[in-house]
Amino acid sequence: MLKGRRIVLGVTGSVSAVESFRVARELKRRGAEVVSILTDSSLRFLTVDLMRFACDEVLTDFSEAHHVRLFGDSDLMLIAPATANTISKIASGIADTNVTLTALTAFGSGKPVLIAPAMHISMYRAVKENIDLLRSKGFDVIEPRFEEEKAKLADLESIILHVERALSGDEFEGKKVVVTSGPTFEFIDPIRFLSNKSSGRMGNELALELWRRKANVVLISSKPIDLNLPGFRVVRVTSVLDMLNAVLNEVKDCDLFVCASAPSDFTIERLNSKIKTTEELVLRFRQAPKIVKEVRRVYDGHIIGFKAEAGVDDDELFRVARDKMVEDNLEMVVANDVRERGMGTEDTRVLVLTPNRFRWIEGLKDYVAREIVDIYVEEYL
Repeated sequence: MLKGRRIVLGVTGSVSAVESFRVARELKRRGAEVVSILTDSSLRFLTVDLMRFACDEVLTDFSEAHHVRLFGDSDLMLIAPATANTISKIASGIADTNVTLTALTAFGSGKPVLIAPAMHISMYRAVKENIDLLRSKGFDVIEPRFEEEKAKLADLESIILHVERALSGDEFEGKKVVVTSGPTFEFIDPIRFLSNKSSGRMGNELALELWRRKANVVLISSKPIDLNLPGFRVVRVTSVLDMLNAVLNEVKDCDLFVCASAPSDFTIERLNSKIKTTEELVLRFRQAPKIVKEVRRVYDGHIIGFKAEAGVDDDELFRVARDKMVEDNLEMVVANDVRERGMGTEDTRVLVLTPNRFRWIEGLKDYVAREIVDIYVEEYL
């Protein structure tokens, strides 16, 4: 996703600077070219030699106007960690360190500047006004983790996702998208339940891809991702009825509904006490409502539906997907055979069907999610 992108990583004098190596390495792993700028104070916590292992270039001396050269062909600047001192200087337009100088140059050049604060909580409160000022100007400040009386550097995945979002398209800016993911759990008694082996990963990856493209995402899931992202809200559910009620509550004002979950086809009356061991047990199931069908009754917007089959060939899967599209009045259907892979696996092979075309996509689920969203954008936006 970051292949061919050039990212400038500014590192300032916080104890969290030791995490900058991991940030640089992950950016490189995802295909970016990384140039690191180290302030003098950051060198108390890490070394130039260490950063050279993770970066394409490491700079400490700005005697040759590097700040101007860098943003002739760089795509983004990330400051991680950013100290209270650095944040306040950038907010005030002070350019007396290599990092603040480069940040102001990047911002003035129209390039995204991301700032990841790290400091004691009392200092964070003291510079909150400056953080708000930076946000109002268009800087992207990544929310820290508030733990142990500290505003700790955001976790690695959140930082990388913010970078990817800043460099992604804005096709969904201002749009609300509701996504479901994962299985549901229909409890038989307090410890036993009816479910399936869905991991929720496909739906979660779709939610993240839509968020990268500036959507306001509501993820309704029994197995959601645990990330603190602006414009990304999680609604945790357990049963199929929980999921249905949550979806009906959220789709009223949404622009797109993506039903990528694997809810139970049945409900069961739950017992309040644990079932005793017996030689024979009879359970009575009732057909559960179909979420997509119930949503379509009250929602006339776009819906992407998913259809899982087991043990069918490609021709049969195509027919099943086509029938589902017509029956449920869907804009797109994503269908797959979960017999060998797809449910509970990291990769998958799916058929994506719209009224105008179809395409087979195979690969890791983050890649498949990206391709699904691309097809939707090409067809409808």
